Amino acid sequence: MHLEASKNALARYGCVRTMNFIQSQAGSPVEDPVRAAADLDAVMRDSRILVVDDQKIVRELLKIYLTNGGYENLLFAGDGDEALDMIAAEDPDLVVLDLQMPRMNGLDVCKALRADPKYELLPVLVQTAADSAKDRAEIFQSGATDMVGKPINDAELLARVGIHLQNRHMLNQLSLYREKMERDLQQARDMQHQIMPGARALSGLQEQYDIEIKSHFQTCDELGGDMWNVWPVDEARMGFSIIDFTGHGVVASLNTFRFQSLVATSTFDPERQIEYVETINRKLHRMLPSGQFATAIGGYIDLSSDVIRYTAAAGPKPFLISPAYPDGAFLKSAGRPLGMTGDSSYEEYEEAFPPGSSLFLYSDALTETPDMINPIYDDDRMRAALTGKIDPSGHPFDVILADFFDQAREPLNDDLTMIMLTRPGKS
Repeated sequence: MHLEASKNALARYGCVRTMNFIQSQAGSPVEDPVRAAADLDAVMRDSRILVVDDQKIVRELLKIYLTNGGYENLLFAGDGDEALDMIAAEDPDLVVLDLQMPRMNGLDVCKALRADPKYELLPVLVQTAADSAKDRAEIFQSGATDMVGKPINDAELLARVGIHLQNRHMLNQLSLYREKMERDLQQARDMQHQIMPGARALSGLQEQYDIEIKSHFQTCDELGGDMWNVWPVDEARMGFSIIDFTGHGVVASLNTFRFQSLVATSTFDPERQIEYVETINRKLHRMLPSGQFATAIGGYIDLSSDVIRYTAAAGPKPFLISPAYPDGAFLKSAGRPLGMTGDSSYEEYEEAFPPGSSLFLYSDALTETPDMINPIYDDDRMRAALTGKIDPSGHPFDVILADFFDQAREPLNDDLTMIMLTRPGKS
């Protein structure tokens, strides 16, 4: 009977569609109206409503109206100060608020509530006889959610209370869902970072091979499609790779996990690097959704012969600074992206890498970010940053990173990854 009273009130004020939607969102299918009604009834029963009015007779009248509408958990306050204290203590789901009260009036109560982020979304239903546009504007400007006219009509009151409680319930459900999504996304972010080398691993590699490793990894969304890695091959050789999957966000991040699963179950043989890359490509092609692929640069540093050997899959051109290239040189980068076709073939490239050399690898966000102060972070700008022409006193990696963000406007529209591998020694 109580539920029907509120349903009828809602129906009279054109709220049936919204109520049905809320019912369907409460966790039960639309096809189950009995369960939906029970869920709504439970929401109404559990909702706490604070009635604020300095006149006892009005409070008693509102109690009768709300009780008849199925609302059983009612609280009462006689003025604004008492209302704020009760809101802080009881955390009601909705406030029915009179305007004309001693000590603190209703407008000041609204302003006080909206000044506190905790009560930013608390529904406040103001009782008012105001009929001028100016008065109504002032009421809403103070922070009121809605108004109910005086003298109070029970059907109008129940309809407005019902719709705002239902909206409140929806917002609570959305908030819980958002919190769950945030937790899930944080776990995914943690997992994504875990498939890339951590501080301890990097420290060990730097000590083992006497190679400085600097990196920057930044996603433009919650998750990204970039990944990078360095790893020990043997006593004299250290592997490196940088991969950039199409797109960004959740889909792209899933592809990084797919790639990692392939790498984890494959053995990298430096003497058969091309065969290794072609095998990864075939498996990735079978695994990726249609239209998905990755650009990549990967290889190893051989300390025994002072060279780097690498294979490219359409990735951005690596930049090498060495005794042979004191002003830096962009290296070859060819080949089809990984996963685009199953029969792609690749080449191995070799470059001298004696002490005093640095290899800079990056994803295309560095050179293809739109809305730069300058049209694009081009080859000349990159060369100037990495060879000391912009800031000769700074580390080249730190200089290019700072220079890029001086030029770019955030947030970025693509994931950004940069790596620099440096062998200390004479330049």
